Amino acid sequence: MRQMLGELELNRIYQQDCIEGMRLLPDKSIDLVVTSPPYAQQRKAQYGGIDEKEYPDWTLKWMNEVMRILKDDGSVAINIRPHIRNGEISDYTLRTRLLLRENGWKECEELIWIKPDSPPLGSIKRPRRAWESIHWFGKSGKVYCNPKANGVVSERVGFESNKGVGEYQNGVSKARTGIARAKDHLEVGTSQVDKSQYNTHPAQYPENLAKWVINMLSRPGSVILDPFMGSGTTAVAALRSGRNFVGFELEPEYVKIANKRLESVQDAQADESITETEGE
Repeated sequence: MRQMLGELELNRIYQQDCIEGMRLLPDKSIDLVVTSPPYAQQRKAQYGGIDEKEYPDWTLKWMNEVMRILKDDGSVAINIRPHIRNGEISDYTLRTRLLLRENGWKECEELIWIKPDSPPLGSIKRPRRAWESIHWFGKSGKVYCNPKANGVVSERVGFESNKGVGEYQNGVSKARTGIARAKDHLEVGTSQVDKSQYNTHPAQYPENLAKWVINMLSRPGSVILDPFMGSGTTAVAALRSGRNFVGFELEPEYVKIANKRLESVQDAQADESITETEGE
């Protein structure tokens, strides 16, 4: 059965400009945006690029439309890292972050994706690049977050101190066993990206990275948006995490790749549903 969100059907990737597509969505209808937008002219041959000087204004333009459709407690998670040019870190991501702040966005946190098996990219005169940022924005600082969604069992949940000693006189609790809050970084290798024969996208991030963000920053049943869907990793992660999605992508070849991946996930979920029904 088709589920609609404004003029668009849920759980579909649309081949169109993201701003035009977002204009078809109702106000405050999106719970979370998870995306890795095109870097500034780093992969022009594969999917174009935005000039570094224009990048902040370009980002603000599509984020202005996100501001309208994002729920009040919703979040935006943007995966990006600047490159090094002439021995110096490019400042286009820094200028972008500051411009977003100046225009009403609250930067909630900077999360880190650690890539233990990353290829030896970057300048040979610098350490090998093995991490990227996920910049977390909200319309306010009061965004939805479940920091224990990705947590692990710990025997030392809580904060122990000698009460009354030093600065820590309040909020002291006895350590106990339970689920600890997740750390602000995730270690997941680039070897975990989808390497299907038909998937030729040059800049995928791993499904487990998208799941980590989705589980922490959205509730089950939420609607996840990716304005730059690429090969569909955000969509796949959303479905496998019990969420819905809407996505936009300009390149027809990547839309085909994403749809093949989604068909595989949806077929597997349908088979699981049939198996469960037969078991009853």
